Amino acid sequence: MVKCQKIKEILSVMENASLDVDDFDANQEGNIQISQEGFQKMCELLLNKVKNTLNAALHNSNFNSNQINKVLHVGGGSRMPMIKELLRNMFPEAEHCIEEHPDEVVAIGAAYYAYSLPSDS
Repeated sequence: MVKCQKIKEILSVMENASLDVDDFDANQEGNIQISQEGFQKMCELLLNKVKNTLNAALHNSNFNSNQINKVLHVGGGSRMPMIKELLRNMFPEAEHCIEEHPDEVVAIGAAYYAYSLPSDS
């Protein structure tokens, strides 16, 4: 899983990555080359789920995508070019706020939320 995570991270900044088959099966040798485009094709169903979730949220909130003026990219997945492209296509008129460390933004948001919860003591 760690190796696959690393491949995803590499493909977020480079066009190609490779996976050493030997790392998974000592009886096999070789490398598997993976391109950003190939990775995006592998993730197509997941991208559609993200898009459907965003469309449902817009529908449930009675907003249209052109009414959204700011999109905050948070979480590790927001580093992925395909996610950035999806969000820019869905919200073309919005300002897209992309943090250098999107994972930290999630942690900070969770800390603020936890702080706002009433305590039982």
